[in-house]
This record gives sequence, structure tokens and C-alpha cells, in this order.
Amino acid sequence: MAAVQKSVSAMSKNLFDKVEGVVSSTCLAGMALIIAVQVFMRYVLQSSLDWSEELARYLFIWSVYVGCSYATQKDRHLEVTILRSFGPNIAKYVTLAAYICTIGFCVCTSVWGFQMADFLAGTGQKTPALEIQMYWVFLSVPVGMGLMAIRTAQRVLSIIRGDIKFASPVEK
Repeated sequence: MAAVQKSVSAMSKNLFDKVEGVVSSTCLAGMALIIAVQVFMRYVLQSSLDWSEELARYLFIWSVYVGCSYATQKDRHLEVTILRSFGPNIAKYVTLAAYICTIGFCVCTSVWGFQMADFLAGTGQKTPALEIQMYWVFLSVPVGMGLMAIRTAQRVLSIIRGDIKFASPVEK
């Protein structure tokens, strides 16, 4: 029974680890395809799709917010590393402090985003061309920031457990 639980746990973790990359990549691929079709329609067939630019914009927004979480998981965000050069202990605590600030920012932004999306759901405001509720567009903010907070918390736990090591500064 314990082996089954570990297998299910490992499988769900593996699935969760891939979701952001798949969603972000799918949004980018969809956006590129829609723009390519729009260019073909406009310049070859002398007709255009009214909704293509709007859908491409919203796919880009979702890709960015979900991609932020993916970049956090892969530790691919830009960072200032000057304080890390003072040694592994300082680097560890500076990184922890930065991650805790990031979690705070992500949680606040996520809460604000849910409030804004909830407000828009109540108004029933729709997008001009696609006529989908703006709620779905604005939902990208709390979803992406919530996922990024989770991924950052995972990195904090990895540092605390000692899974992430900080190298000593290079001696000159």
C-alpha cells in the first residue's frame, strides 16, 4: 500500500511539474499559429479574422503568468548575485529573504487578482471581438502568481532542507 501511495505521489508531482511548461508552450504555439493564419488571411486572401489579434493577446497574457511559475520552478528568473559573492552563508540568507519577499508579493498579487476577477465576473464585462468574459483574461494573474508562490515556497523548503547548496566565492 505504501508503494502505491509513493507511486501516486511521484506521478502527481511529475504531472504538476510539467503542467506549467505545457500550458505556457501551448499558449505560445497557439498564439504563433493564430498570428500566422491572420497574416496569411490578410495578405493572401485579402480578408482578416476579427478575433485573431485579441485571442493572441490573451494567450500571450496567460503564457506570461503561467511561464513565470515555470521559470521559478526551473530557477530561470533574473537575479542580482553581487551579495552571493560574500560567501555561502550570506548567499543562503539573502536568497531566503528574497524568496520570502517574492512569496509575499505573489500572494498579495494573487489575492488582488482574484478580487479583480471576481468583480469582473459580477459585471459580466466581455471582450470586444471574442465576447468571452473578461473574468477569464484577468484570472491569469491570480493563477500565475499563486502558482509562482507555490513554486517559490518549494524552493524555500529546498534551501531549508539543504537540497540547494551555495558555493563558496571564487578565490582570486
